Amino acid sequence: MRTDAARALGPLAAVLLCLVGCSKNPVAVHETVPVDSLILSPASATMLIGGSQTFSVAAYDTAGALIAAPAIVWRSSNRGVFTVQGSGLATGVGEGTALLIASAGSASDTATITVMPAAHGWYIQDSRANGAHLNGVFFQPDGRTGWAVGEGGRILMTTDAGVNWNPSISQTSFTLNAVWFTGALEGWVVGAGGTVLRTGDGGDSWSRVSAGASENLMDVVFTHPDSGYAVGASGVVLRTQDGGLSWQRLHPTTWTLRGVAFAGRDGWAVGDAGTILGTHDGGASWFTLAQPVTSLSLHSVRRRSSQVAFAAGVQGVTPRTVAGADSTEWQLGSAGASNQLEGISFPTDVLGFAVGFNGTGAVLRTDDSGVTWQSQVSHASYRLNDVFCVDSLRAWAVGDNGTIIHTVTGGHP
Repeated sequence: MRTDAARALGPLAAVLLCLVGCSKNPVAVHETVPVDSLILSPASATMLIGGSQTFSVAAYDTAGALIAAPAIVWRSSNRGVFTVQGSGLATGVGEGTALLIASAGSASDTATITVMPAAHGWYIQDSRANGAHLNGVFFQPDGRTGWAVGEGGRILMTTDAGVNWNPSISQTSFTLNAVWFTGALEGWVVGAGGTVLRTGDGGDSWSRVSAGASENLMDVVFTHPDSGYAVGASGVVLRTQDGGLSWQRLHPTTWTLRGVAFAGRDGWAVGDAGTILGTHDGGASWFTLAQPVTSLSLHSVRRRSSQVAFAAGVQGVTPRTVAGADSTEWQLGSAGASNQLEGISFPTDVLGFAVGFNGTGAVLRTDDSGVTWQSQVSHASYRLNDVFCVDSLRAWAVGDNGTIIHTVTGGHP
């Protein structure tokens, strides 16, 4: 039978039949074309949770010719954000941003996918804080991993953009007022009684650091894993230049300092009675403004650059920096005297949010660098104490009675 088939199909076919029939372990031989590069399309996309989008990929060989029907391997960098099928169909799972990776051999290309919930405006998240007041909040740039801190040593952590908040053991019962992370793993928390806490494992565990302070500490910021600052009651400033191994104590004022912010070695600290302190040498020395812009207490400050900074406080005061004749100057602004402002955050030089209390939880937004402010519906009944933005759309605010609110639309309904 094999001979008849060979005669019918020709000498070449006979050889092929012999190779297949004579081998005990036949192997299918396929001619493959090496893939030199891939181009994924579209390069970025935004979808809702539960929504889907199909991506395509063009594969090219070393001569730049398009390869038909290449074998592509698809992968999501975070399946908690989206999943992807072998056809290139991506489906949103949870809020956040992750990479879609297409590869063939050693060639690969990526697309950025942002997944959003369908909710608009500000909406309340379940903090599971059992009514404890929350005073500070911080999120990583991915917009999924964040922390909130508050009274009774409360530390809450989320890894899914706040859908679930879970408690961490803080090793203290002192009220905690502020939280800051220098990277994915190292973070700092400060609070009452000179409390300074550090984590080196992304918030899974916390330990107390001896900073030589007994004052209530109100805010903390790090400009580098080695360089950090905390401010608090009686005008205390704590400064470390070795990652918290040692701390220097300074008292540039007697007024309680409630906020601190840095851009490089330039920093501002603000506090009661309109106190504004500045430093140009990484906090080694501080100066007081020659001409105070207000006598009202300032509760928060954020610095975008060496020239751009914003502050907020009681009776709606919102000072901001402007370019002066010889140096940067502070100019007084107002978001309305009925607003008692506790926290601010600016994702850009012109867009910012302020939170506080005006009979209910107050959220205000500016689109002109703090010149004017517009109220937004917060859906929060209690005072809001801090706000943090990861970009122009996504922000979280925390407050009394365990309140946490979130927006993915810049607060717009």
